[in-house]
Amino acid sequence: MSKKHPVQKNSRKTVSPQSQTRQKSGRINAQADRPFDLWESTFSKYLPGLFYVSLFLTLFLGISLFDVKISSGGDDSDYILSAKKFMEGREFPSWHGSFYPIFLSLPYLIFGFNLIVFKITSFVFIVGHLIFIYLAFRRRMPSLLLSLILLCASVNSSLLYFASQTYSEALYLFLQAFSFFLFFEILDVAERSDFNPKTRIVLWLTFGLMMMLLSITRPVGYAMIIAVLFYLLVTRQYASALRSFLSFLVFYIPFSLYKWIVWGIIPGAGGGRVEEILYKNAYSKAAGLEDLSGMVVRFMQNCKLYLSKHFFKIIGWKDQQSTETSVFVTLLVIALFLLALILAFRRKNKYMTALALYLGCAVCITFITLQQSWDQSRLILIYVPFMLILFAWGLSQLFTTGKMKIVPLVTAGLLVIIFFTSLSDTSQKLKENQKVLAKNLRGNLYYGFTPDWQNFLKMSEWVGKNLPESTVVVSRKPSMSFVYSKGKEFYPMYRFPTEDADTLVARLTERTGPLVAIRQNDLYRKNIPLVQHLVTKPSMVAVVSQEDEIYTLHRNDASFPQMEAFLRQNQISSISADSMLRLLHRNNKTFYGISPDTLLNNLRINKVEYAIAANLRAIPNAKTERIINTVQRYLYIIEMKYPGIFSLHHQVGNDDNEPALLYRVNYSLYGLSPGKP
Repeated sequence: MSKKHPVQKNSRKTVSPQSQTRQKSGRINAQADRPFDLWESTFSKYLPGLFYVSLFLTLFLGISLFDVKISSGGDDSDYILSAKKFMEGREFPSWHGSFYPIFLSLPYLIFGFNLIVFKITSFVFIVGHLIFIYLAFRRRMPSLLLSLILLCASVNSSLLYFASQTYSEALYLFLQAFSFFLFFEILDVAERSDFNPKTRIVLWLTFGLMMMLLSITRPVGYAMIIAVLFYLLVTRQYASALRSFLSFLVFYIPFSLYKWIVWGIIPGAGGGRVEEILYKNAYSKAAGLEDLSGMVVRFMQNCKLYLSKHFFKIIGWKDQQSTETSVFVTLLVIALFLLALILAFRRKNKYMTALALYLGCAVCITFITLQQSWDQSRLILIYVPFMLILFAWGLSQLFTTGKMKIVPLVTAGLLVIIFFTSLSDTSQKLKENQKVLAKNLRGNLYYGFTPDWQNFLKMSEWVGKNLPESTVVVSRKPSMSFVYSKGKEFYPMYRFPTEDADTLVARLTERTGPLVAIRQNDLYRKNIPLVQHLVTKPSMVAVVSQEDEIYTLHRNDASFPQMEAFLRQNQISSISADSMLRLLHRNNKTFYGISPDTLLNNLRINKVEYAIAANLRAIPNAKTERIINTVQRYLYIIEMKYPGIFSLHHQVGNDDNEPALLYRVNYSLYGLSPGKP
């Protein structure tokens, strides 16, 4: 009987040299078939290091681009003024969003009025938003793409701009990124039965707080709770949907009760916001309200403005001065979004599905609620980092094998291009900012502003130094005047308060009887001395304007015989108010009406004694005849009935250099005084 040899447990199977060659070749070919995976395996090792590089770039470039001035937009200084009023218990901030002014009131309380401190908080938020984007999406999307997106964000001048401004964008970006980080952690925790229940509760409550803070920072923040609820309900996570809603209410209800009890703001009251959204023109109520078709047109126009113009400006693919829009590019961006959304659903990627739903909801709300006249990059900037994440992920998932397997690498290549275009744009702004920042830090706070803004802000400073604190002064940009006058508050005049002419005429006719209209061009063509016009002033009750055509409306009774004689003597014809309205309607152009007495009474009620009339440019980078003439139009209409009621009190800047003028209201000239009319 032959003896069997025992089998050795650690014996290896003999492989021929030819077989080893074939196996090695197979591994190489497999990697060649998935080039993106080869790059991904490399970048996954270096993602933390690249994140720290992006953090360093954000810090370095953010400091280099730091702007110690207030912007000419005005909203940033509005937040500071609102913070002061809230801190003093005088007014609850509700118009632009509550949370940012409430937050600013804390450094205001600690450090007083310190603009640099306010701006540093924005810097911290921009850095924080980058950190939480990294924490939220690492291990949840390709490392190669995430590292490139982080680098793109770190050198993007549009994002870095808000690191030194007191706008709410930096805070919103931080809250948004932190919310995604928390929600993704919650989604992961839901799959683990061994997770500490107390930690789970803390996560939900923290996420609920973030959703509430988003909603009171900007109204579009409600998109987060809407998207989260929709995602959880669609994926049949009903218990989690209930938790998310309750965690939101845990903070939202006490906050609403606080506003109601302390400030008298009824929960759910819009404060006129809904009506403002529906206006065709945010600055002219006379233009009327949008109907359903108008809202559809608004949405489509905003899609073109923000997706084909501002989005590409932000990523550096379009010149900052460009005004071009494109239907094709708009549809392409929408197609990229839909592609990513569909792929996220089909591949059951919970993170990208939630991100896509949020972006779709938030962007749609933005485009529906904003009039096209806003047309500002910052209104879509808060979504851009997340849009890049979603679009890059969607493209990387589209083709991974076959002839189109190179597409993911092409996506990475596009991000590289975005990085260099953004870096180039930022480098240019860095050069421009160095000289401005140096002069600002040496004490020249106005260097960097155009002459129109310099004169306006210097006038605000002059008012703060030379007029008593109790003096009420009109300003088109009251919060900016507040900042540069070192804390004096001004009376705001944001818009020219026009009325629907038909409604105005009907109301005046009912009160005074039939009205007649005089065409002002007829007076000026005949070169009648202005002093003779005075006989028409006492009977004037309103002004109606249609482009260059201006009519004054007058009472038509025997109390004003001198006016009738003046018209006959100068062969000037008058027409009835109804005939004027029919003529204006026939021209098919927008027109409005306004009452000089209504405007003057508004100044009297608010005890206004002075008004700043500045020559602020309508086109910021060009000195033209077009200016923001809100205050000038207001004063002009009053002057039409009350000649001489305004006198020049002080001027900053030469007549040919966009001066700011301070007018005094001479109530006594007409036997009037500030106070109730």
